[in-house]
Amino acid sequence: MADSKDSRDKQADDEEERQRERELDEALERNDEDEPTDEDEAEVDDSELDDEEPTEESGETDE
Repeated sequence: MADSKDSRDKQADDEEERQRERELDEALERNDEDEPTDEDEAEVDDSELDDEEPTEESGETDE
């Protein structure tokens, strides 16, 4: 294909179409996955608490 504005535009359009197709394929694959449950989200929340700084209540202080 000759290097012209029309050919560059066509190449860009073709690439955008391929990207949309890839995204659609990925979305369809993810559609088969189960949605996370409230229990799954609670486990993530609990793990985030482990990263917090110790408090005076736990008997650990920086002093």
